Amino acid sequence: MRILIIYHLRLGDIARCLPIAKHFHDQGHEVDFECLPEYHNLFELVPYCRPIIPENKHGQYDRILDLQIWPNRFDEFTASGLNWMDFVYGLFPEGKDIDRQIVLDSPAIVTPPVLRDCLLVFPTGYSQAAPINPLEVLHIAHRLNGPVLAIGKAEHGFLELQSIEELCAWIRDAKMVLTINTSASILASALRKQWIHIADKPAHDWRHPNQFRIERQF
Repeated sequence: MRILIIYHLRLGDIARCLPIAKHFHDQGHEVDFECLPEYHNLFELVPYCRPIIPENKHGQYDRILDLQIWPNRFDEFTASGLNWMDFVYGLFPEGKDIDRQIVLDSPAIVTPPVLRDCLLVFPTGYSQAAPINPLEVLHIAHRLNGPVLAIGKAEHGFLELQSIEELCAWIRDAKMVLTINTSASILASALRKQWIHIADKPAHDWRHPNQFRIERQF
């Protein structure tokens, strides 16, 4: 069977859908993932499905799973009270039985030796229900041990990485990683045994057993 999964944008959301692709691949199906081209580099680390660009040529698929929340399901998601994973994985019958651990191949990129001693911090993002000031994130980072290296947009004064594969390599190799509720935390769950995560509101927050969590008052 040929299966198409559709989730066009947001790196973290696409990554959270990958266990669905792996589930069907492991059952012997051929799986494609429709997303915007800017996210296709992630699939260098994904051996169980291939990315395709958004288009209307879906006739070759036996089953199509359009799992996108925005824009058509946003009100339903908000009213449901469910977190993102429970809502999206509840959109199709097999979802409740799927192992939600994200599986990525290790990036081939060799990172700079300085990362062996660095706390890699991601102080900005786009998906926070309760935004946190980047300066507060950096303040938390500097209270921890070791040199701090902040990753983000160059226009904001941070070190900007050039590809998703490079981002994954840096997350994998840093001595420690500090994240807010953004794609870096989601990718860390597939690449690290432990990282530090600053919590968001429960319905939106990304939780994983390998996080060391910093809880916030809302």
